[in-house]
Amino acid sequence: MKIIKADKLVGELSPPPSKSVLHRYIIVSSLAKGISKIENISFSEDIIATIQAMKKLGAKIEQKDNYLLIDGRETFKNLNENIVIDCNESGSTLRFLFPLSIVKENKILFKGRGKLFKRPMTPYFENFEKYKIKYSHVDENEILLEGDLKAGIYEIDGNISSQFITGLLFSLPLLDGESKIIINGKLESSNYVDISLDCLSKFGIKIINNSYHEFIIEGNQSYRAGNYRTEADYSQAAFFLVANAIGSNIKINDLSENSLQGDKKIIDFISEIDNWSSKDTLILDGSETPDIIPILSLKAAVSGKKIEIINVERLRIKESDRLKATVEELSKLNFDLIEKKNSILINSREDFKVNKNEKVVSLSAHSDHRIAMMIAIASTCYDGEILLDNLDCVKKSYPNFWEVFLSLGGKIYEYLGK
Repeated sequence: MKIIKADKLVGELSPPPSKSVLHRYIIVSSLAKGISKIENISFSEDIIATIQAMKKLGAKIEQKDNYLLIDGRETFKNLNENIVIDCNESGSTLRFLFPLSIVKENKILFKGRGKLFKRPMTPYFENFEKYKIKYSHVDENEILLEGDLKAGIYEIDGNISSQFITGLLFSLPLLDGESKIIINGKLESSNYVDISLDCLSKFGIKIINNSYHEFIIEGNQSYRAGNYRTEADYSQAAFFLVANAIGSNIKINDLSENSLQGDKKIIDFISEIDNWSSKDTLILDGSETPDIIPILSLKAAVSGKKIEIINVERLRIKESDRLKATVEELSKLNFDLIEKKNSILINSREDFKVNKNEKVVSLSAHSDHRIAMMIAIASTCYDGEILLDNLDCVKKSYPNFWEVFLSLGGKIYEYLGK
């Protein structure tokens, strides 16, 4: 455990590359019949998991300091029996590659850790049973998958995760025959599907999108190699955008104004909060942007305005119960938050009393990178010192976060006791 403290953060930074975009570039490049160059790389634990997984499926990936050379000409050729893919804690790696790993008949053991296999996989299981694809839970951290993916009709509920749709969009163009993905109900996080469709289009794959209700995928398509630069990550930039909105002065470079990333919405959310003058409760819909809800909650809490962030129940199936963790930790810093089943109420209590700041308050990252980074930014508006556990959990998405925090004037030091 370490003490973290900051007054205001001041300086300049470039956010890491978008993890969402980079996962996708690595996978589609590994399917292309040629050599692709992907620039602007951050080797987070999740990205390393996807690189290693595609290597297991036959792709040749050469890692340089800030770019990858990816040759997909041998992918799915000469596969070894009993391949093991370690997804670590990466939901993207698991869900993107689960169907992709069996576009050729195959037997794959998927491994993970933490809460990875507590996150839903039912949409795949229900469809795989229809096509006689075998799967079995070896233990709580391993699933054995055996069979071959078939062209056909796949039905996916839209309110669980768009990652299931992306996994099928990557896989189905490689099969013989036309396929269709039917979305049951409203598709949440449609922006992530937009990123997938954009990536597929760049690499030569055609998908018909019928208003996010269904996707029609022609079979026997071929991925085309290409050279691309990964844009900066709005979900990571969000921490520093909020820091600026609550008093810091950070120049943030490399953000694309034309980005398809849904987490770009943080800019609109900040503006909505700042411009809200009514005594009524401001309602913010978080259904499309689950990753930025913790840091958005901090901005909302600091504003002192009555705010409810709704449609965020999916936060409960992230690396932690992120809804509960956000409320729990910010409440320890004397902010007024109430946890509801599907929302967070902020500054809603007329009789809310602030406890006297302790010199040192003990907080938990809940082994969740986004909670840890939220707490780091929250330290800029807390007079005391914050004792935080598991600082290393940020390696999942932002390996040098604490170095950046220090470069902007933040402090990290050992706790020597009272």
